[in-house]
Amino acid sequence: MRTPGAIEAEVQEVLDWVREALPGSGRGVRVLEVGCGPGYLASRLLEEGVQLTAIDVSEDQVHLARERGVPAIASDFLAFEGGPFDAILFTRSLHHISPLGEGISRIRALVRRGGLILADEFAHDEIDAASAAWFWDLQAVLEECGALAPDTPRRHGHHDARPRPEGPPPSDPLQRWRERHLHDPPLHGAETLISALGSAFEVRLRDRGPYLHRYFADRVEDSAAGTRLFVLLRQLERLRMRQGLLVPVGLRLVASA
Repeated sequence: MRTPGAIEAEVQEVLDWVREALPGSGRGVRVLEVGCGPGYLASRLLEEGVQLTAIDVSEDQVHLARERGVPAIASDFLAFEGGPFDAILFTRSLHHISPLGEGISRIRALVRRGGLILADEFAHDEIDAASAAWFWDLQAVLEECGALAPDTPRRHGHHDARPRPEGPPPSDPLQRWRERHLHDPPLHGAETLISALGSAFEVRLRDRGPYLHRYFADRVEDSAAGTRLFVLLRQLERLRMRQGLLVPVGLRLVASA
């Protein structure tokens, strides 16, 4: 099954980070991926020789992953039994784990002593008004010119976003962002994730980086032009971050057990 070009570009960037974090670039390493979704990253990890176990709470997402050749398992992380694993990789999923304290206990039960915990996350709660305005304005322009499909907030299995108010979105960009990320149970913020991991493990890396462009990966045209647009958006976000004009919403954590 073909991976759309912009999503492949996004996955490649995440894969490079995972390779760097895992010993031996991951070959032969026993890894549990939590929140594998449709298996984009999982399929690449398997190609790299990672001994991967992939789980997702959504049966629909697991079905898509299996179509991609990933032997994914439908399971809530808190109920999953297995291991021990050399590493546990949370791909934009740790902020959903609730109660988070139970999630930390499950990590300890599944990862071997000296193993790694990797979290590819985002600091949704730390965005400022200027960064939110940049995001919404950029989305509006790209949608208007037909370069971006309309925004459809994602669902995450039994983790459903709360109903949003009827009518047009708020004119205040920060309020609109916060409404976009309303969730039941609430999404964990960056410092909550860092503190929870730090209470049980040694947090070795806290990396802040670009993230806003990732909301567009599955919405640009599946073509060479769409991929170039996605890569340009990533480059622009990095540039504006270096200039201090955008908040680094991306968050990556590496901890050792």
